[in-house]
Amino acid sequence: MDPAIERPRLLDGLSVAAGSHRLILVEAPAGYGKSTLLSDWVRATDMPSAWLSLDRFDSRPERLFRGVVAAIQSAAARTFPAVGEVLMSQDRAGTLDEASSYDKLLGALEMLEEPLAVVIDDVHLAGPALVDGIVGVLARSAPPTLRLVLSGRDHSSLRLERLRYSGGLEEVRTGELAFTLQEATRFAEELGRVPDVDVEEIWVATAGWPVAIHAALLGMRPEDIEPERVSTVLLSERAFTEYIAEEVLSQLDSPLADFVLRATTCDWLERGLAIELSGLPTAGILLQECLRKGLFIEETDYRGDEAVYHWQPLFAAQCRGILEYRNPVLAEHLHRVAARYYQDVDVSESVGQALMGREPRQVVATLGSHWLEYLLRNGLYALEGLCVDLAPPWNEDPDVLLIRSMCRALAGDLSSASALTRRGLAGVNDTDTERRRGFELYVDLLGLLPAGSVPPVPQPVEETPAISTGGTIHSEELSTAVVARGQLETSVPAENQPTAVVAVPAVRAVHSRDVIVEERAISASRMALTLAAAGDLMGAEKNALAALEADQDADVSAEDRLDGAWLARGIACYWVDDIVGARTHLDKIQHAGKSVTSADKLCAFYRVLVDCAGGDITQIVASRSQLASAQNRGLFGPSWHAFLIMAEAKLAEVSGDLAGALSIVKPLGVGGHPPLADTFLAELLRRGGLLAEAQRCTKSVPENQRNSYTGTSLALTEALLASEAGDMTWAHERIEHAISLAEPQRVLRPFAERREDLAALLVQHAVWGTAYEEFVAERMTQSPHGDSMTTFLYWSLTEREREVLTYMRSMMTAADIGNALFISVNTVKTHQRSIYRKLGAVSRRDVLKIAAARGII
Repeated sequence: MDPAIERPRLLDGLSVAAGSHRLILVEAPAGYGKSTLLSDWVRATDMPSAWLSLDRFDSRPERLFRGVVAAIQSAAARTFPAVGEVLMSQDRAGTLDEASSYDKLLGALEMLEEPLAVVIDDVHLAGPALVDGIVGVLARSAPPTLRLVLSGRDHSSLRLERLRYSGGLEEVRTGELAFTLQEATRFAEELGRVPDVDVEEIWVATAGWPVAIHAALLGMRPEDIEPERVSTVLLSERAFTEYIAEEVLSQLDSPLADFVLRATTCDWLERGLAIELSGLPTAGILLQECLRKGLFIEETDYRGDEAVYHWQPLFAAQCRGILEYRNPVLAEHLHRVAARYYQDVDVSESVGQALMGREPRQVVATLGSHWLEYLLRNGLYALEGLCVDLAPPWNEDPDVLLIRSMCRALAGDLSSASALTRRGLAGVNDTDTERRRGFELYVDLLGLLPAGSVPPVPQPVEETPAISTGGTIHSEELSTAVVARGQLETSVPAENQPTAVVAVPAVRAVHSRDVIVEERAISASRMALTLAAAGDLMGAEKNALAALEADQDADVSAEDRLDGAWLARGIACYWVDDIVGARTHLDKIQHAGKSVTSADKLCAFYRVLVDCAGGDITQIVASRSQLASAQNRGLFGPSWHAFLIMAEAKLAEVSGDLAGALSIVKPLGVGGHPPLADTFLAELLRRGGLLAEAQRCTKSVPENQRNSYTGTSLALTEALLASEAGDMTWAHERIEHAISLAEPQRVLRPFAERREDLAALLVQHAVWGTAYEEFVAERMTQSPHGDSMTTFLYWSLTEREREVLTYMRSMMTAADIGNALFISVNTVKTHQRSIYRKLGAVSRRDVLKIAAARGII
């Protein structure tokens, strides 16, 4: 017999809730001990209690009513004789007269002089009868002395909003019912499994799911203590698998059970993938039904407005095991479907699904497009090991060889990297020019081969602009091979941050200390540049500083090996709008006596951007000269043609020649270039009044090829275009999207360079509503003020009052404004009252209306 674990924290919580709440809802999926907990509470409580367990037949209202009455009669007969006599008079013959019978029951309950608890277990089995039958009536209309305790997996048919918001409802859900570590430890002690297994590891892996902990403790051996082993052990435990099949899946209608088995192919999925896995256009509705029924699934917002559904990992693993046993061919097919769906969404998931689907071709295709994202998520040696472990002939695919060469280069083994690079490039057909050029540019950026040692890529004819199509990776487009939206700081595990990725292999420890330190500096410098181009500005700064620190530890300094670190810091500073810092870092890069690489050209391009932003004519002349030098020393591939054209256009525009800038970019067409080039091209076309061309240019860059700063820039351009077209809903949606990309990395430059055009739109956006109120308020404080700002009324406000007025345009509270300005909330309110008085306003809305009408904001 299994041990019983007392859970006083839950028993005490139920007693407190029953003393002050009319309705207690205990809801969780199967295996969380709901019935056990309530039966323990009924035995322990001093409150008179009635108990009713439902089954499928209780979906009939008449049967459910009589069961409730019988349970209350049983409890009342012992404690409330008068109530029991009234209930005994209920007519049990014939058809149920709902109105009369319900009235009699409620009348009898009105006679209760002290609380009576009615516990109804497995309420989900009542189905629709729950809301319109006696349980719904008691939930809505029972007297305060009745304590209704409902337990089950789904209560969605009940209407509990009024009780929830009036404080009459107490809810006990999965989080509370899950075992704590202390409870799991006591349970293991009762089973005699301590110290054989690591209980904490099991508890973490199962997320406290009681039935899973029980199964794991029974099946685990001392050597199976790793968290990743728990799921494997449970899959081998037939009793646990049968529990899932019988207690969960068999309780569902056949179509829904089939949907669950297909949809749990992945631990998380969107509606689109659910449709592909199930083949049902109603998959979104079925996902919502899974939510209502408590089927171990949660809904979260993951990408924009698209909901993402997360299965409980152990439950999903069990369902996959069941499907693989019942239909292995279908299971493999569904893994391949998921792998194709995830290819441009989540490279790690795509690779994992392809491996489970026995589809190495998909693994190669995914890694060929997104190897850098896999490296950043999983680490250098995980990526290299995956490539080596692929079965022949896939482990000799040119893409795989070139990925291995990148891994060797980042590990500091340039000799092996060079050899793998030559093998990989030799295997690319002459017809695969786009594919070849993409890897050549990576090779050039990492410095794997000497300049000129790789056969040149055929150049396009002059009158046909170089246009790269989807799937191609350019040297600048390290951003296209990373996580969607480029927000790597939230998706790359800390242990896989580049400080670990670029670690020097232990086998190289035979080298001198100086050699190892030098390799560490070089590797960190390269990774810093990689992250900067990928949009992870914080990660770039972290690795750049690591490179500089490692270089200081070396006895002999070689400045040129830190060029990547200085360039990464320059890029990061430019996008956070630290123009002085950007120029300082870019000036550190050594140029004399070097062969020009892609990194040097990227430096020349950013020097133009930085100096144009700074507006210093002397610096602009210098950056123009550096650009010309890079241009005349051997371009590496046609992608750089777009960058150089854009740099020349920026130089023309900053001199006041907008028409000349548009003439310069005309040969480029309207998109199809690296995202960074198209980012600047789209905005230039918009400023030049070529709105349709600008719109086409923004559409040419898919969302999954936009990083933090290119995505921010393009979204702001799209917002301004939408505003011009009068589509304010889309304009505000794009501004909110831009802010969501900019805020984590503090990407401020796109807002600064559009400051005048965004000024009015940001004020409207603050009123429209935003999840980033402080960020919007900060941007509004930096908006330009027109001549009307010099009016007497404006100048009659103090400097602090003008700051408070600026923040009042957002949805921020007085407390929020105080936090932003580092003043107390009382001081904010004092300034607000002064503003009201000076403007003759009586409310915040009036303040904004009057200030806008008079040109103050």
